[in-house]
Amino acid sequence: MPRRLHRNYLKIKLMPEKENSEMPDGFDHQAFLSIDSTNKEAVRQLEKGAKSGLWLTATEQLLGRGRGGREWISKPGNLFSSLIFDTKKSLCHSAQLSFVTSLAVCETVGAFVEAENVKCKWPNDVLVNGNKISGILLETYSGQNTENLMIIGIGINIENHPEKPLYPTTHINENSRININAEEVFHVLVEKMAYWLNNWQKNGFSIIRQEWLNKAKGKGENIIVRLPNEELNGRFVDLDANGALMLDMNGEMRLIHSGDVFFADQREEK
Repeated sequence: MPRRLHRNYLKIKLMPEKENSEMPDGFDHQAFLSIDSTNKEAVRQLEKGAKSGLWLTATEQLLGRGRGGREWISKPGNLFSSLIFDTKKSLCHSAQLSFVTSLAVCETVGAFVEAENVKCKWPNDVLVNGNKISGILLETYSGQNTENLMIIGIGINIENHPEKPLYPTTHINENSRININAEEVFHVLVEKMAYWLNNWQKNGFSIIRQEWLNKAKGKGENIIVRLPNEELNGRFVDLDANGALMLDMNGEMRLIHSGDVFFADQREEK
């Protein structure tokens, strides 16, 4: 489930770099050189009255975070971004945004590496040759009259990747024939996000669900799901109508709403 952001935030010196006018209709962009995190900056911008459609990027993050409060290594050269977005839907549907976002990221990465090597991993990871290449963090904003506002944080490894994280990792330039920079990746990402967000708002989750499944790693295979208090082994059968993972455990169907997925040939790195 998305985390809820509150009004308290760490104040640091911000250094705006530039604004990019080459954006899809309904979207704006502010860029920063160094920042605590783009999600935290999104909160500050909302406090100043920012509207849906504002993208924030940073060359460097000092306090980047991933899912579950994990540290997100934020060295310069990679893409660090957040989007303020009005879902126009009840937040009970907000988990669907994870799949919308991972689809957009999957297609973005696939524009720079061999697309058939890029896969989605439940719930919102993107893999290249089985290695994690991005991080997605969705958070709600708890301001007045903003019940549908989400902050969508997206990090994509481009020039480097962290060593010995929870999952094996990679970066775009490790898999590309030419060197790509963050600006090029961001340009594609905003177009892909605009397309899939519009599709989701107009057509609902069913198309998103099917497109995600078409790109999913591990569907029909045995997987391991690690929950806070147990480890489950079963076959990844499907997604339900809301995006929960359907795990067949010797004929018993278990719905998984959150957890860490590992594949049969993969073990957590220590």
